[in-house]
Amino acid sequence: MSFPLLFHLWFLGFCFISSLARGATIPEDEVKVMKEIAETLGKKDWDFSVDPCSGQRNWSVEVKGFENAVTCNCHFANATICHVVSIVLKSQNLSGTLPSELVRLPYLQEIDLSRNYLNGTIPAQWGFMKLVNISILGNRVAGPIPKELGNIITLKSLVLEFNQLSGELPPELGNLHQLERLHLTSNYFIGNLPTTFARLTTLKQIRLGDNQFSGTLPDFIQRWTSLERLVMQGSGFSGPIPYGISFLNNLTDLRISDLKGPDSQFPQLKNLTILQTLILRSCNLIGMVPEYLGNVTSLRSLDLSFNKLTGPIPKTLGGLNDINLL
Repeated sequence: MSFPLLFHLWFLGFCFISSLARGATIPEDEVKVMKEIAETLGKKDWDFSVDPCSGQRNWSVEVKGFENAVTCNCHFANATICHVVSIVLKSQNLSGTLPSELVRLPYLQEIDLSRNYLNGTIPAQWGFMKLVNISILGNRVAGPIPKELGNIITLKSLVLEFNQLSGELPPELGNLHQLERLHLTSNYFIGNLPTTFARLTTLKQIRLGDNQFSGTLPDFIQRWTSLERLVMQGSGFSGPIPYGISFLNNLTDLRISDLKGPDSQFPQLKNLTILQTLILRSCNLIGMVPEYLGNVTSLRSLDLSFNKLTGPIPKTLGGLNDINLL
């Protein structure tokens, strides 16, 4: 079961507990913080005439494509006290900035502000929290990633895609030893991947496409043996594709494109037997298409276009019965 699904089910459990604990209320100091957060975000429709943990009025509304939910844990003090553990505000047309006030919600584990119009920078204060999930996908947030985020050793998911973030990735992110998902697509990041990222051995998904990175794809990716999805399309990196990619035999989705640098031989992918998507487009590959690709019967998409491959198309590809794109 995927981490996002587990996390969602976990919070649904808290919602159920909250609904049972009818006498439980949120402390007044957290209500004050929530008012400050609303002002910073530009969130104008929270109704503070009812308890934010009650689930009433507009404190918990979910429609397909939109989400406006504050979730609480009401276990505290014999089910008399609630604390905010999750704030999810997706597609709410918020036009403020990211709130540093979140640090004053000591039990907060999830902040998801996807698909809004938020600007400014990522507050360094977030690095002093015990967050599990951060998502600011699809906003207008700029500036570098604060090195302080490397202090959130509880973090499992960091989604910063489709913003205006820039600069080099801080080496401190290599301290996130529980990180499973790192999505940085479509920003303005530069430089090499820090060598400290070799320690991110729990990664299951990494997406770095549409950036301005430099240098070659690092050999240390062979240590990401839990990886299921690796997406580096138009990332700015140079080839060749490292030999160590052959050790990532849990990959189901491998997408690399637009590599700079010299010509290189087709990478060794013989051990990647459960691939469903393989895109190696415009990677300066030479040589022949390996016949063993026909043995990867799970393949649904295979794109090797805009390379310098020679020789015949392997007959074994005819055995890919589930292929949709070739």
